[in-house]
Amino acid sequence: MQSNPGSPRTEPPSPSAPSSAQAAVLFEFENFRLDPANRLFTCEGKEILLPGRVFDALLLFVRKPGALITKEEMLTTVWHDSFVEESNLTVAISTLRRALNEDPQDRRYIQTVARRGYRFVAEVREVESTPRATKPVAPPLRSEDVYPSEPVASASLEPTASALSDSSAKPHARRWALLITLAVLLAGLLAGAWHLLKPRSPIRTLAVLPFTLDSASAHAASDTPDEVVLLGMTDGLISRLDGDLVVRPTGSVLRYSTGATVDPVAAGREQGVDAILSGSVEIASGRETLHLRLLRVRDGFVLWQDSVSGTPDSLPQLEQNAGEAVAHELHRLGAISAPPKPNVTAHPDGPAYQLYLRGRYFWNRRTVDGLRKSTDYFRQSIDADPNYAPAYAGLADSYALLASFSVEPGSSANADARSAALSAIHLDPTLAEPHASLGMIYFFTDWNLAAAEQEFEHAIQLNPNYATAHHWYALDLAAMGRFPQSLYEIHLAQKLDPLSLIIGTNVGWIEYLSHDNAAALVALNRVLELDPNFVRARTRLGMVEMATGDYAAAVTNLTQALALSGNPEDRDPWVEGLLGDAEARAGNRAAAEKVLAELHERAASHYVPPISRALVLIGLGRNAEAIEALGKAVDDHSTSMVYARVDPSLDPLRTDPAFQGLLGRMKL
Repeated sequence: MQSNPGSPRTEPPSPSAPSSAQAAVLFEFENFRLDPANRLFTCEGKEILLPGRVFDALLLFVRKPGALITKEEMLTTVWHDSFVEESNLTVAISTLRRALNEDPQDRRYIQTVARRGYRFVAEVREVESTPRATKPVAPPLRSEDVYPSEPVASASLEPTASALSDSSAKPHARRWALLITLAVLLAGLLAGAWHLLKPRSPIRTLAVLPFTLDSASAHAASDTPDEVVLLGMTDGLISRLDGDLVVRPTGSVLRYSTGATVDPVAAGREQGVDAILSGSVEIASGRETLHLRLLRVRDGFVLWQDSVSGTPDSLPQLEQNAGEAVAHELHRLGAISAPPKPNVTAHPDGPAYQLYLRGRYFWNRRTVDGLRKSTDYFRQSIDADPNYAPAYAGLADSYALLASFSVEPGSSANADARSAALSAIHLDPTLAEPHASLGMIYFFTDWNLAAAEQEFEHAIQLNPNYATAHHWYALDLAAMGRFPQSLYEIHLAQKLDPLSLIIGTNVGWIEYLSHDNAAALVALNRVLELDPNFVRARTRLGMVEMATGDYAAAVTNLTQALALSGNPEDRDPWVEGLLGDAEARAGNRAAAEKVLAELHERAASHYVPPISRALVLIGLGRNAEAIEALGKAVDDHSTSMVYARVDPSLDPLRTDPAFQGLLGRMKL
């Protein structure tokens, strides 16, 4: 937006700044009441806590019920003192909808007007209330108060003409006039310099680079923290910086942990963030010092730098001190609307924390081998401290992902995963991660899609910026066939973590499930441009190519996906089943029969989900045998079966009553 240069500049008023008239008005709709003067939002007398910007958005809505409020108006009113991305508005509206407990299928409060904005459609009532006694506030200064239209003789600072004509007063008057003029010019120059140097673009998105060990400290002692511990500390700090700020998750910055020198500004531009935080650990005189530096990405300007220190045996305290220091600075810069909250999940000193950091390091690798190692480390962390909630949350995360990789039947992975998630929630109900993991368990292994939705919603309410919760929630919605909402959630996850390969891949997966193959091809090829060796994206691409009838290309991509998986024992048998299906559809029946025989042989020593064999049988046209295999997949809760209601690869069986009977057993 451009302002009129001929008119004085005015700032739009904050919707939360009550005037004397507003202080005596409450807004009510259904069972909700909004008290602007006291910034209180209640439902049937029970307070509902809203982040500051979300409260302001709701206040703007209730003041204009039924009116179209454009995105531009919301951004310039609610964020009048900031420069923000549209994603901030999207997150705020999503948070508000959850606070209102709005049904995604029945928008009874906030309606989206495509590509324009929003409309608050509930009936709003204004109720008068008796305002609290408040201290009188002086009225704002007017321009005439500062620059009177008529001269005031008693307050005049300028010498009069008669005084200047006096020979005895003339030199002194000129000297004072010159000094005043120079002072005004100097003040103007200083103000201009500050205007140029101050951080005019507030921070709304941040990436934290993996912490490093300075070269001198690397040789100082044998027990210096290694890459795993440093990345774990980075992960811990990232998890602390929630609230209004969007922080790129640890998985998104793993690429910078190779040991090579990283250009912070270049990394920030690659991450698409406003600011980037880097940290370097120095060890000297028996103390560890973490040097922190916050850079503005658009011009490389150093916004802040500081250091925190601690003893080598107190890494948790060092991480906590660093988190508090960064949070206070971000609050000062306006990136966080409220002062940082005290840490409610204290990390223990000693082995439990170190083992937890190692578990998170391998979990973020998102490979079968990495997940197995993370499971082992999280178990060791729990053994070292049975009351350490994050270790249980990490264990639940590991089990949830292992089930999705077809490493073991969902029925056997379920018990351990559920126990770990529930333990984490019991020990610390404020953690978003175990609620998301519990949602994944309900989704992938229980096939209880409604219960999964509740857990994902709860996780997002606890941390609206947790990309994984939005990501997994999108998959749950897709399995239910609710594709518009699913795409909304997956695109929100992608805005929170734009470089995530798995999120980008599942954008294409959801498009494929909704039979939009053209959009799926675009999304998957975009991921493969970032990483041509990402197995999941190449697998999904092969599936889309089968759906479009390009069987030769499908065989090529699925063969490459298996080759990229590494050792034969690490290959996903579900991908082998897809390859057999593609070979059969391409007319290579002998190759398909060979895949079927290999899956049967492998099942004697490894878990092979029955759906893998069913896929090959579908390609060979042996539908009755395929349905029989799928019946066994229902018995052991094969995770891929959760998409049976919408998966196009099962379309050849969809009209068969026996297949419909399987869906009935699954209650999908």
